[in-house]
Amino acid sequence: MAMAPRGPRPLLFLTMVLLAACLAQLSEGATYRQFLNRHVDFPKSGGNNRIYCNRIMQRRGLTRPVCKFTNTFIHAPTGQVQAICRGAGRCHGRNFCDSNASFRLTTCRVVPGSRPGRCVYRARVQNRKIRVACNQRLPVHFERIL
Repeated sequence: MAMAPRGPRPLLFLTMVLLAACLAQLSEGATYRQFLNRHVDFPKSGGNNRIYCNRIMQRRGLTRPVCKFTNTFIHAPTGQVQAICRGAGRCHGRNFCDSNASFRLTTCRVVPGSRPGRCVYRARVQNRKIRVACNQRLPVHFERIL
Protein backbone atom coordinates (compact mmCIF):
# COMPACT_ATOMS: atom_id res chain seq x y z
CA MET A 1 0.00 0.00 0.00
CA ALA A 2 1.60 3.23 -1.19
CA MET A 3 1.27 6.30 0.95
CA ALA A 4 0.02 9.47 -0.68
CA PRO A 5 2.05 12.63 0.03
CA ARG A 6 0.45 14.75 2.72
CA GLY A 7 0.86 18.33 3.84
CA PRO A 8 3.40 20.93 2.76
CA ARG A 9 6.89 19.94 1.81
CA PRO A 10 9.10 22.51 3.52
CA LEU A 11 12.37 21.06 2.23
CA LEU A 12 11.17 21.13 -1.38
CA PHE A 13 9.87 24.67 -0.95
CA LEU A 14 13.14 25.85 0.61
CA THR A 15 15.12 24.24 -2.22
CA MET A 16 13.00 26.01 -4.84
CA VAL A 17 13.40 29.39 -3.11
CA LEU A 18 17.18 28.98 -2.88
CA LEU A 19 17.37 27.91 -6.53
CA ALA A 20 15.38 30.98 -7.61
CA ALA A 21 17.64 33.27 -5.55
CA CYS A 22 20.79 31.73 -7.05
CA LEU A 23 19.45 32.09 -10.59
CA ALA A 24 18.55 35.73 -9.95
CA GLN A 25 22.08 36.44 -8.69
CA LEU A 26 23.62 34.68 -11.68
CA SER A 27 21.57 36.75 -14.11
CA GLU A 28 22.59 39.98 -12.33
CA GLY A 29 26.24 38.93 -12.49
CA ALA A 30 25.89 38.15 -16.16
CA THR A 31 24.49 41.63 -16.78
CA TYR A 32 27.43 43.23 -14.96
CA ARG A 33 29.84 40.97 -16.85
CA GLN A 34 28.16 42.00 -20.11
CA PHE A 35 28.63 45.65 -19.14
CA LEU A 36 32.34 45.03 -18.50
CA ASN A 37 32.72 43.24 -21.85
CA ARG A 38 30.92 45.96 -23.78
CA HIS A 39 32.22 49.07 -22.06
CA VAL A 40 35.38 48.68 -19.95
CA ASP A 41 38.87 48.43 -21.44
CA PHE A 42 41.54 49.10 -18.83
CA PRO A 43 44.29 49.53 -19.40
CA LYS A 44 43.43 50.58 -22.93
CA SER A 45 44.43 47.74 -25.22
CA GLY A 46 47.11 48.47 -27.77
CA GLY A 47 46.92 49.97 -31.20
CA ASN A 48 46.52 53.48 -32.44
CA ASN A 49 43.08 55.04 -32.52
CA ARG A 50 42.68 54.27 -36.22
CA ILE A 51 42.76 50.50 -35.67
CA TYR A 52 41.76 50.35 -31.97
CA CYS A 53 38.01 50.31 -32.58
CA ASN A 54 38.17 47.76 -35.40
CA ARG A 55 40.09 45.35 -33.17
CA ILE A 56 38.27 45.75 -29.89
CA MET A 57 34.77 45.73 -31.40
CA GLN A 58 35.58 42.42 -33.11
CA ARG A 59 37.31 40.92 -30.05
CA ARG A 60 34.39 41.82 -27.80
CA GLY A 61 31.85 40.25 -30.18
CA LEU A 62 30.17 43.52 -31.13
CA THR A 63 30.39 43.03 -34.90
CA ARG A 64 28.05 40.06 -35.34
CA PRO A 65 25.32 39.38 -36.28
CA VAL A 66 25.41 43.07 -37.29
CA CYS A 67 27.96 45.84 -36.92
CA LYS A 68 27.01 47.64 -33.70
CA PHE A 69 26.43 51.26 -34.70
CA THR A 70 28.22 52.88 -31.77
CA ASN A 71 29.88 51.76 -28.55
CA THR A 72 31.81 53.60 -25.84
CA PHE A 73 34.73 52.10 -23.91
CA ILE A 74 35.74 53.40 -20.48
CA HIS A 75 39.48 53.33 -19.77
CA ALA A 76 39.42 53.11 -15.97
CA PRO A 77 39.74 50.38 -13.34
CA THR A 78 36.51 48.51 -12.65
CA GLY A 79 36.53 49.77 -9.04
CA GLN A 80 36.31 53.38 -10.23
CA VAL A 81 33.43 52.53 -12.56
CA GLN A 82 31.62 50.59 -9.81
CA ALA A 83 32.06 53.55 -7.47
CA ILE A 84 29.62 55.57 -9.59
CA CYS A 85 26.88 53.26 -8.27
CA ARG A 86 28.27 53.24 -4.73
CA GLY A 87 28.35 56.89 -3.75
CA ALA A 88 30.92 58.42 -6.13
CA GLY A 89 28.11 59.47 -8.42
CA ARG A 90 24.89 61.44 -8.25
CA CYS A 91 21.95 59.07 -8.66
CA HIS A 92 18.47 60.01 -9.82
CA GLY A 93 15.38 58.34 -11.15
CA ARG A 94 15.05 54.61 -10.67
CA ASN A 95 18.62 53.56 -11.27
CA PHE A 96 20.65 56.11 -13.24
CA CYS A 97 23.82 57.58 -11.75
CA ASP A 98 26.04 60.34 -13.14
CA SER A 99 29.75 60.18 -12.41
CA ASN A 100 31.27 62.99 -10.34
CA ALA A 101 34.61 62.48 -12.07
CA SER A 102 35.54 62.48 -15.74
CA PHE A 103 36.71 59.29 -17.44
CA ARG A 104 38.95 58.63 -20.41
CA LEU A 105 36.63 57.29 -23.13
CA THR A 106 36.84 55.99 -26.66
CA THR A 107 33.63 56.00 -28.68
CA CYS A 108 33.63 53.72 -31.72
CA ARG A 109 31.19 54.61 -34.50
CA VAL A 110 30.65 52.41 -37.55
CA VAL A 111 31.62 53.77 -40.96
CA PRO A 112 28.72 53.72 -43.47
CA GLY A 113 28.92 50.75 -45.83
CA SER A 114 30.36 48.39 -43.20
CA ARG A 115 28.95 44.89 -43.07
CA PRO A 116 29.20 42.03 -40.56
CA GLY A 117 32.61 40.44 -40.62
CA ARG A 118 34.07 43.60 -42.18
CA CYS A 119 32.92 46.30 -39.80
CA VAL A 120 35.01 49.46 -39.97
CA TYR A 121 34.94 51.99 -37.14
CA ARG A 122 36.13 55.51 -36.40
CA ALA A 123 37.36 56.38 -32.92
CA ARG A 124 36.63 59.50 -30.92
CA VAL A 125 38.67 59.97 -27.75
CA GLN A 126 37.25 62.12 -24.95
CA ASN A 127 37.61 62.85 -21.25
CA ARG A 128 34.05 63.27 -19.94
CA LYS A 129 31.59 62.41 -17.20
CA ILE A 130 29.23 59.52 -17.88
CA ARG A 131 25.81 58.17 -16.91
CA VAL A 132 25.28 54.49 -16.13
CA ALA A 133 22.33 52.41 -15.01
CA CYS A 134 22.97 50.58 -11.76
CA ASN A 135 21.53 47.38 -10.35
CA GLN A 136 22.52 46.09 -6.92
CA ARG A 137 25.24 48.78 -6.75
CA LEU A 138 26.87 47.61 -9.99
CA PRO A 139 26.84 49.28 -13.41
CA VAL A 140 24.77 47.27 -15.89
CA HIS A 141 24.17 49.72 -18.75
CA PHE A 142 26.12 52.59 -20.29
CA GLU A 143 23.55 55.31 -20.81
CA ARG A 144 25.45 58.23 -22.27
CA ILE A 145 28.28 60.72 -22.12
CA LEU A 146 27.48 63.90 -20.19
